[in-house]
Amino acid sequence: MTDAPTRTLVTLLLDRSGSMQSIKHDTIGAINAYIESLKETDDDIRFSLILFDSDFSAGMELKKIHVATPVADVSPLDPSDYTPRGGTPLIDAACTTIRAVAESLQPGDGKTKVVMAIQTDGDENTSVENGWNDLKALVKEWEAEGWEFTFMGCGIDAYSQGMRMGIARDKTVSYGKDREGTAAVFAATARNTTRYASGEVGSMAYTVEQKHRAGDVS
Repeated sequence: MTDAPTRTLVTLLLDRSGSMQSIKHDTIGAINAYIESLKETDDDIRFSLILFDSDFSAGMELKKIHVATPVADVSPLDPSDYTPRGGTPLIDAACTTIRAVAESLQPGDGKTKVVMAIQTDGDENTSVENGWNDLKALVKEWEAEGWEFTFMGCGIDAYSQGMRMGIARDKTVSYGKDREGTAAVFAATARNTTRYASGEVGSMAYTVEQKHRAGDVS
């Protein structure tokens, strides 16, 4: 009896709040280049792209663009699906997404590597159902199961916010709110993901060089 092949489940939780408008087109371009880079691997990668925002009155909205789709079948992010608006319910979006991914995992389907990449350009401001301690506990729980979490903070103090989320400093990057920084951070994340999926590296940690290319001087 042979072991089931290793599968990598990659989830990108992407901020679609109003402040992302200034880098909307740069972000779409970087996301689509990221997707194309993931397609270059021969490994079994399933990809989910979840957008989050809040309209303040109706609360958080998660828009599922892809859910555990074989990466070869993933279509580019269409500009019509990415219209920045509203607030930043980062905690609720992350907690909901982590729980959904955990519930989706089926026992007995072989070893599944899980990568959860979280991106935002703003501070938490509209979550109502969960707090920082809830999110930090979830990250700790699933890291203990082997999940890899990364945090990409655009134009903010990413390290302070990442620490509140419980995400390690070497898996956190603070990137510039410009085309070069946006392209560099998603290129680095794609590179780390394919290397992790193949077993070439054991974690999603960013290198110092990758951080500097993204405009991170921390």
